[in-house]
Amino acid sequence: MKILIDGKEFSEEEKAAWIRKRIGKVLKNLKKTLPMTDDTDRLYESLTTLKAEMSYAEITSLIKTKLAFGKFAMKLAAVFSFGRRRAAITILFADGITAAKFSKVIDALMLEDSEEHRRANLAACPDHYALRPLNDTLEVIETAGCTPVPTQFYITFNDETGLKEPRNFDYPFQSTGIAKLKDGTIIGGVRHQFKDTSTGIEVRTLVEFPRLCPKIILKEHQKHLAVEWSNWIMWAIQNQSRY
Repeated sequence: MKILIDGKEFSEEEKAAWIRKRIGKVLKNLKKTLPMTDDTDRLYESLTTLKAEMSYAEITSLIKTKLAFGKFAMKLAAVFSFGRRRAAITILFADGITAAKFSKVIDALMLEDSEEHRRANLAACPDHYALRPLNDTLEVIETAGCTPVPTQFYITFNDETGLKEPRNFDYPFQSTGIAKLKDGTIIGGVRHQFKDTSTGIEVRTLVEFPRLCPKIILKEHQKHLAVEWSNWIMWAIQNQSRY
């Protein structure tokens, strides 16, 4: 798999270092500890298991104060951005799956609730606390980029209201939606686009943030996208025969 951020390859070493840093932040938020090891994959798997064994109510209770602050900060950023946006973009290439099949698997992960999908979504990124399908909407609780606290928001898929990024018809498949706070405030949106290559797929991921969000948040969120989408792609390749 190849991952590009601003045209530069994001290496496995860079990805592992980012993952380890974010694992520490998540453990602090959840008031948990794990046996430290130099094996990043093992540490990551332990964090996933820890989160999977916790209930939604337990997780949200532990971070409720941070979620309240995150909601307040994101609402201010959205309101005073007056509809203007910045975008975090990461591009990934992988072999072994078609864009049509990958699109089908991603739709299932986002909108079909099961314990298997819950674990796959928690495992996609250390900063994922919950991804809960609610009909055509996905509830997301995550830390975006390097924001000080996690945020809870809701992505309504196939709704492109207010998205700034236009559709690129070179990509036949896409996953799009607008992101709202619980009170309905629109804070951004997503336009993830997929197409076939000669050996597999190209995945162009894009998340829109309120323009007032500092650029460092977007830079860090590009790494978030690199980690979560590389994991979703690998999961899709391994499980594609079932979809």
